Amino acid sequence: MFIEPFSFAPMPAIEFGWGCTESKLANSILAQTQHKLMLVSSGYADQNFVDSCLADVLNQRDVHRVVVRGEPSAETIDALVAAAPSDIELVIGFGGGSVLDAAKAIAGLLPEGFSVVDYLEGVGCGRKITLTPVPFIAIPTTAGTGSETTKNAVISRQGVFKKSFRDDRLLAKQAWLDPRFLPHCPPSVLYPTAMDAFTQLLESYVTLKANPMTDALAWQGLRLFQGAFELIESTDEAAKKQGYGRLMLAASFSGMTLANAGLGAVHGLAGPIGAFFDAPHGLVCARLLAPITRLNIEALQNLNTEQASVPLAKYLQVAKLLTGRADLAGLVVAIEGVVAKTIPQGLADFGLTKDNLDPVLQNSRAGSMLGNPIVLSDQALQTAMFEAL
Repeated sequence: MFIEPFSFAPMPAIEFGWGCTESKLANSILAQTQHKLMLVSSGYADQNFVDSCLADVLNQRDVHRVVVRGEPSAETIDALVAAAPSDIELVIGFGGGSVLDAAKAIAGLLPEGFSVVDYLEGVGCGRKITLTPVPFIAIPTTAGTGSETTKNAVISRQGVFKKSFRDDRLLAKQAWLDPRFLPHCPPSVLYPTAMDAFTQLLESYVTLKANPMTDALAWQGLRLFQGAFELIESTDEAAKKQGYGRLMLAASFSGMTLANAGLGAVHGLAGPIGAFFDAPHGLVCARLLAPITRLNIEALQNLNTEQASVPLAKYLQVAKLLTGRADLAGLVVAIEGVVAKTIPQGLADFGLTKDNLDPVLQNSRAGSMLGNPIVLSDQALQTAMFEAL
C-alpha cells in the first residue's frame, strides 16, 4: 500500500491516571514557576477541585485567578488579557473545553497586545502570533473536546461567529488527564461532551485528510469508547473507574486526530449552529451524528468509486466494533440508540426551527466541512438538521 505524505503536529507532554493531579501536579507547577501564574477555571472546578489540588501552589506563588463560565467570547478573552498582570510566567486551564480554550487563547495573547478577533480564521485581519506565548498547562475536567491536545482555541461572538484562533505555539506544554474529575459531571454535561469526542473520533477516522497515525489513534479511541457508558453506569467501583478512564483518554485522542486529520460535516454544521444559537456544542454534535453518518454512507455508496471504498470500509469497521456486525445501517441505528438513551433534548429546544437554518447553511462550507469524505448537498445538510430538531 502506497502511503501518501503527511505531517503530524507536536503533542503536549501527557500525564494520565486516576489521581495524577493529586500526587504530582502541584510539584510540577512549582518547578515551572518562580513568582506569578494565571489560573483560569470553571466555576465548578474552582469551587470543588482547585484548592485541594493546588494548595501548595496557592500558598507558594502569586496566583491571578479568573473564572470562565460558558463558551469564551472575544470580549471575555480581550478583557481577561487586559486585566492580567504583565509578569505571568504560566497559564493553567482547569476545567472543560471552554475553559481550556480560554486559557489557551489568553496564554497566546498576553505577549501580543492585540484583540483575539484579529487572529480568528475567517473573520480577523489575518494577524499571526509574532511573540512566544506564555507556557500553558491544560487540566481537563470533562471528556469531550480534546482541547488539551489541540493547537486551536474556539472563540465566539453570539449571533455573529464561532471561529478558531490557531497556531502551533498555542499547544499546551503539559496535559494532565485525571479521570477522577468525571464522576462529578452531571449527565447533562458528561454524555454530550463524550459524544462530541466520539463524533471527533469517527469524523477524523473517515475524513479525506486521514493518515496512518491519525487512523491508529482514532481507532484506539473508538475502541476505548466502546462500552465505556455501560462501565460508568455499573455498580462496581472498579468498572466505573475503568469507564471514566477510557472516556478521558478517548477524548484526548480525539483532539490529536482532529488536529491532524480534520473533521467533517457534523462539525461543519455545529460551528455555525453554535454561532447563531445558544446550543451546547456536544449536544449539537450528538444529535447530528446519526443523520450525517447515514447521508455520508448513502452518498458514498451511490458514488461507487475506489475513492469512496476507503471511508465505507472504515464505517464498516466501526459498525462491527459497535454492533458486532458489518452492517452500515446497523451503525446508524446504534448511534441513534445511544443518543436517544443519553441525550433527550433536540435542537428545537434551543430555538432551531425549519425556518431559521439558512444562516447555518450559508456559513457551513468552510473549515471542518472540507474534510467530509464526500460533498453533501445543501438539501442533504438541511435534512440532517431537520432530523436533529
